[in-house]
Amino acid sequence: PPRSTLFPYTTLFRSLEETYGTLPQETVNLLVIAVLKSYAAKFRVKKISVGANGGALEFTSLKTLGDSRISAAIDKYARDLSFDMTSAPVLKFRSMGNGGKTMIFMTKFLKFAASFT
Repeated sequence: PPRSTLFPYTTLFRSLEETYGTLPQETVNLLVIAVLKSYAAKFRVKKISVGANGGALEFTSLKTLGDSRISAAIDKYARDLSFDMTSAPVLKFRSMGNGGKTMIFMTKFLKFAASFT
């Protein structure tokens, strides 16, 4: 699919591409990181990590992970998630093929959670 359909803020993305032309992948990744961090801050995410095996959101406490909005998103995306409670409450995301796509998926998860009141 076109990169603009993968980006969670399509209007912003299109506007930038109309002004500057096709954006380098590094720029797209920076935009995705900014949006991901913005949503993560709403849920007191302590750490975001993305690697070859997928991504992870480390929460500040189990209470934060138990937020009803996060629970709704966990229910919706359950097949792509797992938990790691070894040293902290961590929600792990399966790899979506590359780091950029995994970050977009993590952003969609948090955006869905944020849509609940």
